[in-house]
Amino acid sequence: MITLLMLGDSLVEWGDWPSHLPEVAVINRGIAGEMTEELSARLMDEIEAYPDPNVILIQSGTNNLLFGYRLFPTILTTMLQRLRLCYPESPIIVNSLMPMPIVATHDLEEVNQELAEAAAGVENCHFLDTVGPFNEHCLPITHPGFLNDQVHLSTRGYQVWGRAIKAKLDELFPNAIPG
Repeated sequence: MITLLMLGDSLVEWGDWPSHLPEVAVINRGIAGEMTEELSARLMDEIEAYPDPNVILIQSGTNNLLFGYRLFPTILTTMLQRLRLCYPESPIIVNSLMPMPIVATHDLEEVNQELAEAAAGVENCHFLDTVGPFNEHCLPITHPGFLNDQVHLSTRGYQVWGRAIKAKLDELFPNAIPG
């Protein structure tokens, strides 16, 4: 079974990962309300606590973007470098920010481009763009991906995200995950 260390904010913390990724051993290290710089501050503690995951996924920056703090991709870049040093063999997945209705499309596109560039600059680091799957599978009226606050994910949103993560894991670890 693949062990996935998930680092991030409430979107990670509140996910029912045993339901959405039942074939994966998820280590859920999301903290609601956390900004990227706070994740960076606790990163070494997380690495010490979980020394051997098969893969690491980072989903961070939602709170930064909501509060107008746009420098978080730079902070994430330094985190990726530390993760690569500590986990030289494990793939790292940088998750895009979700297409939250409360955020202007242009701002989201710009930030996600910076996150993709950060991932591209680190060996064996992969960008997971969730905007497309959300736009395709989450319809505002019939299948909303977000709760009424327009930030947190609905059950449908978590299902879409879980499928996107599984597809990326299948790409990275062919034949390792059943189903």
